[in-house]
Amino acid sequence: MSASLPPLAAPGPLLALAGASDATSVAVLLDGVLYHRSREGVAQHSLHLLPLVDELLSELALDRRALGAVAFARGPGPFTAGRIVVATAQGLGLGLGVPLVPVSSLEATAWASGRERTAVALEAGQGEVYWGAYHREPQGVAALEEERVLAPENAAVPGGEPEGWWGVGGGWRSHAEPLSRRFGPALAGIDAEIPVRADAVAALAVAPWREGRVLAAGEAVPTYLRASYAERPSSS
Repeated sequence: MSASLPPLAAPGPLLALAGASDATSVAVLLDGVLYHRSREGVAQHSLHLLPLVDELLSELALDRRALGAVAFARGPGPFTAGRIVVATAQGLGLGLGVPLVPVSSLEATAWASGRERTAVALEAGQGEVYWGAYHREPQGVAALEEERVLAPENAAVPGGEPEGWWGVGGGWRSHAEPLSRRFGPALAGIDAEIPVRADAVAALAVAPWREGRVLAAGEAVPTYLRASYAERPSSS
């Protein structure tokens, strides 16, 4: 699938990587056109990510060495998917000698929705969601508050914006009742089926790449917002 890109054209060919809880996706921005491929599968990111990259590049007759940058979904999201996406971006960035552009998974979800005001909730497990609130702008989304992980009962309508909010992302599917109750009449609707996709990552990577807000391969890390089970100190 391909689509025209509303934001400014990128400085060169851009590869983007993303891993949601149940799918893997890649995108290439080439000459102002955005091409996207995805493959479903829970915990299949290590199997699908590089083959999808090679498949899409082959279809576009584009050599890896022609890429100008690699964008990646930095999280928050599934721990394993985040590690694999970042590690793959690091390997490509190091091997090709190109910069990396990190993009928030919450912001990518907000952009993909096409809505002006979004309250994004991605499933975080343990009865919590990864949370962010955004305004859509011509070349990206503006965060109205810091990303965080919270219990749905602690969500709140961002100050000064009493109406017109769309609940976006899989967290609204799992926790629709408490989140809807917290927003009340400020909630215009829910679109829980918007995934974290590489085409949205690519779209949001254009502006920071043009502005030089990029990383070297060794600087790329996933955003977790909380420690994984393996990283938490023992209670004993």
